[in-house]
Amino acid sequence: MRITIVLGPFKPPPPAPSGAIEKVWWQLAQVFRRRGHEVVMVGPDHPELPRGESIEGIEYRRLPLIDRGRSVKLDILRDFGWSRRAARLLPEADVTVTNCFWLPWLLRSRRNPVRRRIGVLNMHVQRFPKGQMRLYRGVDRISTVSQAIVDGIVGERPEFTDRMVLIGNPVDLEVFHPGEVRRDPTKTPRILYTGRIHPEKGLHLLVEAWGRLRERGERFDLRLVGPASRGDGGGGEEYVARLRELAGDAPLELPGGVSDPTALADELRSADLYCYPSIAARGEASPVAPLEAMACGLPPVVADLAQYAAYIKDDETGLVFRRGEGEVDRLAAALSRLAGDADLRSRLSQAAIEAANRYGLDPIADAYLEEFESSIAMHGGPARG
Repeated sequence: MRITIVLGPFKPPPPAPSGAIEKVWWQLAQVFRRRGHEVVMVGPDHPELPRGESIEGIEYRRLPLIDRGRSVKLDILRDFGWSRRAARLLPEADVTVTNCFWLPWLLRSRRNPVRRRIGVLNMHVQRFPKGQMRLYRGVDRISTVSQAIVDGIVGERPEFTDRMVLIGNPVDLEVFHPGEVRRDPTKTPRILYTGRIHPEKGLHLLVEAWGRLRERGERFDLRLVGPASRGDGGGGEEYVARLRELAGDAPLELPGGVSDPTALADELRSADLYCYPSIAARGEASPVAPLEAMACGLPPVVADLAQYAAYIKDDETGLVFRRGEGEVDRLAAALSRLAGDADLRSRLSQAAIEAANRYGLDPIADAYLEEFESSIAMHGGPARG
């Protein structure tokens, strides 16, 4: 197959500093290439990307990187111009996958000469729909990563039901796996979060819960690993200041983002507890970060979001706290329970590893390739001649 993957304008693929979606599609592109498929990726350039027409055997067509601004609406407008330029770079293909906001709308007409040669158009959605799905009537397939997002899209556009395909996000099990070395039990236990430092991730709740544990004499270190700048999708200096104010004199660790997957896996293996406290029911799709923690043997503590339901089950593969009034106390109780019960940690850890193993790169890549073949047979390949 000839597969084209079009990234959005704000983040490049690895080895440059990337977002979760860019990492996922770069990893999948490498598997597709190893399976003998032709892969072209269109995306933003970055000084840390290797030069040349290909990167690790994948043809890479570059456009200027756009720095994310303070206004989501302005970023969406800038995506329009970027998507128009990306459309001009699209090669003839059997299937074209994109998460760009405007590109599927620009290619909505089957009379469009670009649309006629790019094969099946697959819109990949990793955010809860907020009215934008009306723009995508012209796409052939809509792929997403959790049943919650499927339900949201179908609720907004019932006519899309037959176009939906659900395939979870993958985790690189060669990188994210349990380690042999364990932390010194005499050291203060460490609670770890990995991901963007942004209000929708609920980190203020975690810092408050940490403070309440400390007030009760339960000692933990708290380390929040991830980018905070707005250009990297974070909440900016104002949110960092809010977190530090909530922490008071406690030594809150905010080391910044870690772009190297191996270093990130080491961070996970050096932690005792893992918490991903996002309460953004309409912001999350199916976060990769908790899966990476699970693959390393850390059962996550998360809120009761439907997006986790496929792989995080309360008291089976992690602990789930209920959102709403009293949520900080319930989060603190879950962390305290997990920290204080070695048998529970051991049981949940093994189950978390087994659950994460179902989302390895190979089975997820196989699912996409099967979907591509099926959709090509259904819709036909690109126009010839």
